[in-house]
Amino acid sequence: MRAFLSALCLAALACGPAPAPPVRVMAIIPVETGSYETREVQLQTIGNLTTLKGAVAELVGVTRVTLDPNDPLQRGGIENLTEEQRYEVLVKDKGADVRGNYLERSGVYWPADFHTWNMVTTYWNFENAYLYFQDLAASQVPTQTPDELNKMKVMYWTELRLNSDQPVTDNALYLSFIKAFTITPFKNESKVPLPMNLGVIGHEVAHKVFSKRVFNDEGIPLPIRTWSGEAFNLLKSLDEGLADFHGFGTTCRSLSGCRPDILAVSISDEAYARQRDVSRADACMDEGLRQALKTFNQDMWIRGREMYLYGNLWASTLYQAGSKAGGLPKVKSLQVALLGAYNDERSQSPGLSQLITRNVNNQMAFTPEAVAEVIASHVADVDLRRAFCSEAMDRLQLQCMRTDCADKMPSCPGTTRRGTTCKVLPPLP
Repeated sequence: MRAFLSALCLAALACGPAPAPPVRVMAIIPVETGSYETREVQLQTIGNLTTLKGAVAELVGVTRVTLDPNDPLQRGGIENLTEEQRYEVLVKDKGADVRGNYLERSGVYWPADFHTWNMVTTYWNFENAYLYFQDLAASQVPTQTPDELNKMKVMYWTELRLNSDQPVTDNALYLSFIKAFTITPFKNESKVPLPMNLGVIGHEVAHKVFSKRVFNDEGIPLPIRTWSGEAFNLLKSLDEGLADFHGFGTTCRSLSGCRPDILAVSISDEAYARQRDVSRADACMDEGLRQALKTFNQDMWIRGREMYLYGNLWASTLYQAGSKAGGLPKVKSLQVALLGAYNDERSQSPGLSQLITRNVNNQMAFTPEAVAEVIASHVADVDLRRAFCSEAMDRLQLQCMRTDCADKMPSCPGTTRRGTTCKVLPPLP
């Protein structure tokens, strides 16, 4: 495959095009009908069209990454390695520059082979995810910039093994332990490949933002290593559910408009894609999921779908609260508030990072109610805050001592009442 990617340079323009941004190029994007089609787009941050490197992302071709506890270099635990050591140990093949192959027509660059179509579309997706977070960060007070999203390393067509002899296929991932994204080969899925899916790339970029702002950019955060039970499950689920919520937000930049069911166009399991839809009106905690949240160990929670299903309850809570309070503009207001809630050193409004840091040795204090309070405290609009609190009490079955949850969620307005969508589960013993 490396030889193939390098051979892309042989065509007439493969070694030469170096237009200044914005660059007009064809890509495979979501269009007005909701399908994915070839359309002209502009790459605003590209520096080198041939090697797909720019201010936002830098593609690296055909890397090999292996996570294996039987590897002599990993037996001591990769969490005990420095960032530089971890990268050297896990990335067995560091890869090389990709090389795109283009034909120019009236100032528009057309990819001339499948991999170039895929790589250009991938870069466009990363660029739009960056611009989405740039928009949210610019709305913070004081204004912020998403500096963690500059020159994101994107490993293209990676041979990725994660504690398995079988390589990962049909996927796009953010690997926080090496601070890089991976695009794996396609094998089984016949729908829109995940790296071509704008919402999926938005989801993965959201993981990097969460890692930077909530975990202070630690590749393997201390609570991920030391927490268990509900606190661990809640933390991992939050990362996934909020990533889906931001992935949906990223799709709002496309011609097709906002798409809350970001997985529907890419995976054949329609039921599971439906379960990950952030607009699910029927998203409710049930007794089985609640029991799993309280008892599953780390490996069971990560291997199963419960992590994503519980995460979806948080995403759906946010979506439904915004929709009921005023539609998509209010949903965006919650996206802005959520980013602000990730890390806030103000003593009167601590963020998730501060909540975790202060309780890293007291995981029992990291509860759904505590997380909901952090989010609510960053929603300035009182009506929107009331809507969020109402949906959270209902869908997440928050355990409050009083009907209005004022004891555990003081930021919720006193007029907040539990929503009526979900069946009230019996109290825990």
